[in-house]
Amino acid sequence: MDNSTSGDIITIKPGTYTENIKVTKNGITIRSESGNPEDTIIKARSPSANVLLLRADNITINGFQITGATESGYSGICLSSCNNCTIDNNNLSDNSYGIYVLSSKEDTISNNTATNNGEYGIVLGSSTNNTLSGNTASNNSRGVHIGNSDSNTLSGNTVRNNSVYGLYICPRSDRDLIFNNYFNNTNMTIKNGIENVYNTTITAGTNIVGGPYIGGNFWAKPDGTGFSETAMDNDWDGISDYAYNNITNSVYSDYLPLVASK
Repeated sequence: MDNSTSGDIITIKPGTYTENIKVTKNGITIRSESGNPEDTIIKARSPSANVLLLRADNITINGFQITGATESGYSGICLSSCNNCTIDNNNLSDNSYGIYVLSSKEDTISNNTATNNGEYGIVLGSSTNNTLSGNTASNNSRGVHIGNSDSNTLSGNTVRNNSVYGLYICPRSDRDLIFNNYFNNTNMTIKNGIENVYNTTITAGTNIVGGPYIGGNFWAKPDGTGFSETAMDNDWDGISDYAYNNITNSVYSDYLPLVASK
């Protein structure tokens, strides 16, 4: 990476690569040749460093399995003061954090799988105007953590079977929009913040559990007692007949919670 210049596209052939990588130049794309994360693996040489540390803007990382940053606080991919980056179609496993977005803005985190990470699947810390879509965070200690981060959008994500909690929204995270996500965890911790919203305007379109309208989120629990699993839907539109009020004892409600299609 040392000889790369802005605008370069670096294509990596299938194989296992053992290294910790820093990207400090703007406009770099690093992608696997196959587009298949399962056959192009980047494994940390040192477990006490991020596998990929990004410190520039307009970087794209696509198509890798990223693993081995097992020491506390280190990540498969860490974006530090990065803007307009795209992290797409990667598998993050067996790290302390899967993806850590720190002091960054207007990044797109999409279609990634973060699983079996020791502390967190995906973390936003002091980051604004980012989009998280189509990601899966499962079997981590904590699924998705939003800390001191404003005006982010989370949609189309699957967050399930995380042991400590699935989703955490800290009280200093404001104006975040969270809709059309599938949550299935015992614990969800949603603090109050300011002007956070848990549904969008009802719109025709296939939602995350196969219903005909996009609105709020699907709220499940592993034992089958989640709001969306027990709510009434007498008109069979895939939206609960009632709002999910005071989500996990917060001041917030999901006014269009999803239910499973019948």
